Amino acid sequence: MSEDPGRPHLLAGIELPMRAVVEMARNRAERGPLLLVASLLVGGTAFYALWEGWSVVDALYFCAMSLATVGYGDVVPETDVGKIFTVVYVLGGIGTLVVFFTSLTSKVLALQAARLRARGLLPPD
Repeated sequence: MSEDPGRPHLLAGIELPMRAVVEMARNRAERGPLLLVASLLVGGTAFYALWEGWSVVDALYFCAMSLATVGYGDVVPETDVGKIFTVVYVLGGIGTLVVFFTSLTSKVLALQAARLRARGLLPPD
């Protein structure tokens, strides 16, 4: 599929970050932050589904909203253990997300620079 610079396509803004995630997953030296975020979401989802009795969708939703610091409040832990876990989960998870998004941004910028070099818009390294 050729790119038409005059006509934007639906996924134009997400293509480079998605490519960066795929390349991070393929590169053993870069996949750590990606695996940490995935394990954070899977572990949190499993905890809330098992301990709080939530559906997997509700548990995943709560994990994502909590780590994004949105916290709508429509789903909240009811048990003391769930509340304590949430405190630890959010405090540790926010740092993990910062590391992941820093790595992702670095990868996106590197891919963009390589793309511009290939088009002759940036000097070679």
